[in-house]
Amino acid sequence: MRRTGVSIATLLSCLLALAIPTAAQAEEIVNIKASFTPDALGVPTNVFGSATIGSTNTPLPSPPTKIVVLGPAGLALNLEGTGICNKAKLENIGTSACPANSRAGFGGGIGAFELAKEITHEAFTLDFFLGSNRPGHVVLLIYLNAVTPVSVQLVFTAPIVQEPKPYGLGFSVEVPPIHSVPGATDATALSTFITLGAKNVAYFKKVHGKRKLFHVKGILVPKTCPRGGWPVASQFSFEDGSTVTSKSTIPCPRH
Repeated sequence: MRRTGVSIATLLSCLLALAIPTAAQAEEIVNIKASFTPDALGVPTNVFGSATIGSTNTPLPSPPTKIVVLGPAGLALNLEGTGICNKAKLENIGTSACPANSRAGFGGGIGAFELAKEITHEAFTLDFFLGSNRPGHVVLLIYLNAVTPVSVQLVFTAPIVQEPKPYGLGFSVEVPPIHSVPGATDATALSTFITLGAKNVAYFKKVHGKRKLFHVKGILVPKTCPRGGWPVASQFSFEDGSTVTSKSTIPCPRH
């Protein structure tokens, strides 16, 4: 009976310990939007995407550690005429080190960090370049630049991925911890937007012995659109170990 009493007491202690609240863990929420411009079937396009990130129970969401962005099945790439950017030069010199024909897009957003229970917001920009344009081995380089109140310049490597239907081409990027100021939390993202495409990039090519100007096709809208529109998705993994998948739809062209 004495041993039984000790076991019950131990069990009660464990239950009480579980009932005591521990440090709050963020419950992140991610909402995404996407569109094609233009959105006619099978044409070269620019892809616009945006995301807002929040938390249900903490002042700031946990910092992201990995982001996967997925476009719809049928999305295609034609990178003929593009150039590539050297990652080391981009890191050391900045965006001026990359050839104009290696540019793949741009973007930006708002980040934040917390110090002594005060939240500081900071704007950042994103520049996308082709680090490799080999078919089946395409890699994006993403240059993040923030100026004030904390100066941050980082280059991320983002391989192009191919996922099963209903999705298709996308990219995956690992995000390292982004330190802000001493004593503050690592920086996190509250919102971001990107525009990917190369519609304004042109190149010369010899046709029947003569130089002819061509425009880089870049990203091509799928040739068909399923009922209900093109599905897109993003998956955010966070520093606290959580993962959030957010889905959206790009409407089919009206014509």
